[in-house]
Amino acid sequence: MQEKQKKWILRIALYLIGIMVLALGITLNTKTNLGVSPIISMPYAVAQIFGYETGTAVFVAYLIFIVLQIVKFPPFQLLQVAASYLTSAFITIFDRILQAPDQMGMRLLVLVLAIILTGIGAAATVDVNIVPNPADGLARVLGECCGKNMGFGKNLFDFSAIVISLAIGFIGTGRPVGIGIGTVIAMVCTGRVIAAFNHFAKKKIEEITSPE
Repeated sequence: MQEKQKKWILRIALYLIGIMVLALGITLNTKTNLGVSPIISMPYAVAQIFGYETGTAVFVAYLIFIVLQIVKFPPFQLLQVAASYLTSAFITIFDRILQAPDQMGMRLLVLVLAIILTGIGAAATVDVNIVPNPADGLARVLGECCGKNMGFGKNLFDFSAIVISLAIGFIGTGRPVGIGIGTVIAMVCTGRVIAAFNHFAKKKIEEITSPE
C-alpha cells in the first residue's frame, strides 16, 4: 500500500474517532443534569419543547450551520451532511446507553470528562482537514472572521448558542431549557481545551496525516 493511501486511511480513522469522542463528550455533558453542552443547547431546547429526539434536532441544526458557513466557504460541502448524520447518530446511541450519575461529586467529574472529550473531539475532526463537524466548522469560520483562532471562535459560538437557547426556552416554556452551570462551565472551558490540544497535537497530526 502506498504511503499516500496509508495516510488517507489514518486521516479517516482519526476523523471517525474524533466524531465519536465529540458525540460522547456532548452526551456526557447532557447526562450530568447540570446543563447541556453549548454546542447542542439550541437543538436540545427545541427537542425538549416539541418532543423531538435530541439526535434528530441536532442533525437539523447542523444542516443550518452548514448553510451559514457558505459565507466563508462558498462551495457547499456535502460531506458535512454525512458528518452531521454520524455525529447525531452517535449522540442518539450514547444517549440511550448512558445513565445519569446520582451523586453531585460524580456529576462534576463527568462534566470535566465531558468538556475534555468535547474539546479533543472538536479539535481532532478539524485538524485532520477532511471536513469539520458543522458546529466546529462554524466556530472556525467565526474565529477567522474575527482574526482569531478556532478556540476563540468556539467561545464566541458557545456564548451565542447559550443566548439563543435561553430565548428559545423562555419563549417556549417561560424558563431556561437545558441551560445550567454545566453549560456555562463548558462554554468557558471547551475553547481552552481546543486551544491546548492544538498547541500540543495539531502539528503532529498534520505531519502524520499530510498526503504530501
